Amino acid sequence: MTRTNNNNIEHSPSRTSSSSSSAIAQPSSTEPKDIINQNELTIQKLLLELQDDLKQTKDCYNQSRDAWLSIQQQQQQQKSSTSPNENLNSQSIKSNVSQALTNVQNEIEMYKTALSKISQVRQLQIEITNVTKNHLDINRSHTTRRGLADLLSHMAYVLKIWYGSEHTGNCSDKGDIPPPLCGAIPAAPNHVCHVGDLIAGFVEGEDGDENWILAEVANVHVNKTKYDIFDIDAEPGQGRYYNINKRHVIPLPQWRACPLTCPQALFPRRTIVLALYPQTSCFYKGIVESIPRVGKDSYSIIFEDSSYNSGYSPEFDVPQMFVVAYKDVKK
Repeated sequence: MTRTNNNNIEHSPSRTSSSSSSAIAQPSSTEPKDIINQNELTIQKLLLELQDDLKQTKDCYNQSRDAWLSIQQQQQQQKSSTSPNENLNSQSIKSNVSQALTNVQNEIEMYKTALSKISQVRQLQIEITNVTKNHLDINRSHTTRRGLADLLSHMAYVLKIWYGSEHTGNCSDKGDIPPPLCGAIPAAPNHVCHVGDLIAGFVEGEDGDENWILAEVANVHVNKTKYDIFDIDAEPGQGRYYNINKRHVIPLPQWRACPLTCPQALFPRRTIVLALYPQTSCFYKGIVESIPRVGKDSYSIIFEDSSYNSGYSPEFDVPQMFVVAYKDVKK
């Protein structure tokens, strides 16, 4: 199994767009197309609503800020005042504090409303991706390598972000630990993959090369120690299915970790990892050069690559979804 970059192995000229939806061949039924169109219309509607929500959120923020500034000014005036009406001043401050707390609660509710709509948009995008992916599998011979790369990029983009519990607000709090498969957090020891899960699978190709490939779980054996997987990048009819042991499987992250609230769920800089080499469907050994700063950011990875004089590639951006802990199955 030889994996090379996009320029060398694109196997279909019938591609006119770089968007993820361009990977869909014309289906015999219009149902998938209708699903995609309906979801896109709903997304547009939600995005328009979000614009209004963000304006209201800004208004709520300004009200909260002004209220707290007013309270601070009253407190300073009370300290410097020689007026005997201290009780009256205290009551006024208490009233303003109560109003300020109400303003803050209104602001929080607006943020929750906006986040809920963002979550709906992401779910609709995931549904579009799933429809696209199903037709990509069915009409594989009509799909280019670049089309697959676009689809994977979209899947990584719509992967949900784990911010931490809304009650604690921060994963660094002792009571809120990021779940397994959140960013760099590995799967639980008793984790069992489901049919349809994307994984990194260690397989031997027809040419004898062993690689960690991007694959999908096709079947889970009864004893749950073996999986049937298929290579998402195999040519039609060319050995795309493999039967491998559980220890040769690495589940991919199911959430992106928010760097601002869950920094401990990210691989630290200089960590050795397995990451998806850009424009291929293989995971290779690399080193984390820099970590994401916000949820939408990718890792910057330097790969071991003998094709470069230094033995290492330049830095490449790789999404959180396609960066996992390094595992040497040969030891």
